[in-house]
Amino acid sequence: MNQIHQTGNEVAYLSVGTGTPIIFLHGLALDHHSTVEFFEPFLKDSDYRRIYIDLPGMGETAALTSATSDQILESIMIAIREVVGNQKFIIYGHSFGGYLARATVSRFPNQILGMFLTCPVITADHTKRKVGKHVNIIQESVTPAANQDYWDDFLDMNVVINQASWQAYQRLIIPGLQNADLSFINKLEATDYQLSCDSEIREIQFPFPLEIMVGKNDHVVGYQEQSELVNHSSLAKLVLLNQAGHNLMIDQPEAVRVQLKQFLDDLTL
Repeated sequence: MNQIHQTGNEVAYLSVGTGTPIIFLHGLALDHHSTVEFFEPFLKDSDYRRIYIDLPGMGETAALTSATSDQILESIMIAIREVVGNQKFIIYGHSFGGYLARATVSRFPNQILGMFLTCPVITADHTKRKVGKHVNIIQESVTPAANQDYWDDFLDMNVVINQASWQAYQRLIIPGLQNADLSFINKLEATDYQLSCDSEIREIQFPFPLEIMVGKNDHVVGYQEQSELVNHSSLAKLVLLNQAGHNLMIDQPEAVRVQLKQFLDDLTL
């Protein structure tokens, strides 16, 4: 079992393998399980150092005294600087993690080799987002023998309903929900979710390869606003998936694996 490390500012992370670093930033109220459990099975023999971070108030990283996205971002920037130093790196972000990943560009202008995002937050105010319509596509009958308390959330968040997706939800999502500091997260969402540099990162240009994957049934962050980011890089690509919602890696796991592998193969390291 890989050991959880802590940076000097007490950000917990898991570091696996050696080579060019990939920083993984998970979504809100999740933790490193949502990234490790999905990516490690097909990256375990790769020539990359995989760094799976727990955001403050989530997983093994304690909540900050101030529940603001600015403070979370600052904490993560300090941690990344400590963990990768002056090395060039790749960054991945999902949902809120994608929002933070976009904000790293101005902090590491000459170190980011590429950015891969799934369902990234574009508009912080959830009441102003252009979201998709959530549906359930029931492919087979599933009886939740364990974790029945999370079954409704599974149906609310996932589009493709089958035994495999329920099992994946239990591995990727439930550990983070169980460990999240909900008081901290609720304060964050209620008051200071928007980054102070929000307008800046909406305009920033990406001088490196960028790939964004979104689901047409994403009722949390949507898919239309994300397409505008493609105009911010001559090396950008948008992949829109049908029958996929905000838990994209669970609804369409093979598509995400194929796209990430291709993205990494195409990078000039």
